[in-house]
Amino acid sequence: MVRLGRWLLLGFLIASIPLVGAGCGYRSQLPGASSRVGAAGDPGAAHRTRLAVMAIRNDSPEPWLDRIVGDALRREMGLRGRLDLVNDPQQADLVLRGRIRPLGTRSESFSSFVAALEYSVTMVLDLEIVRAGGLIVRLDPRMLSESELYLASADIEITRTNRLEALRHLSDVIASRVADSIELMEAPIPDVSNSPSESSPRTHPSAGPAKRGGG
Repeated sequence: MVRLGRWLLLGFLIASIPLVGAGCGYRSQLPGASSRVGAAGDPGAAHRTRLAVMAIRNDSPEPWLDRIVGDALRREMGLRGRLDLVNDPQQADLVLRGRIRPLGTRSESFSSFVAALEYSVTMVLDLEIVRAGGLIVRLDPRMLSESELYLASADIEITRTNRLEALRHLSDVIASRVADSIELMEAPIPDVSNSPSESSPRTHPSAGPAKRGGG
């Protein structure tokens, strides 16, 4: 009888193990548990700035350059811990918008046959930040201009590819500067106009002296 009682007790203990596990699982699903875990997993979410990057207007003859620049801006902003990219500008704290000026291209070196070996391409952007309250900050034009060399070739497709790579590099460089400026932005100065091409806004105080926007 004693041995039989021991076997019954052992069987009861084994059968009760799944019930204990199920009870633990039930407690982990109590209301509010998942929300607390999510908040703990991203404690800085409430302190990040929501940013919308609008489609960049392309005033250059270079096809698809607006997409190249826009992708570079969104990619760089997405890497910054203080910024959250949003698609809806109505839900954003900051909205980035602007245009690409016509590109500047010139020959830099020549061969003995008076053929260009290298070209220099200059990219210039006009960008501004619109805050949720309607205040506008024109970003410093000096950081929105950069040049890059690319090699020429007798094969026009190779030259075209080299030029495209130079433009991608310029887009990445300028996008990094823009992201730095947005992260450091603290006290914007309002603009009196809503159009980048028609206004004469003041730049952010940390960006340098004010300049009139060119067309």
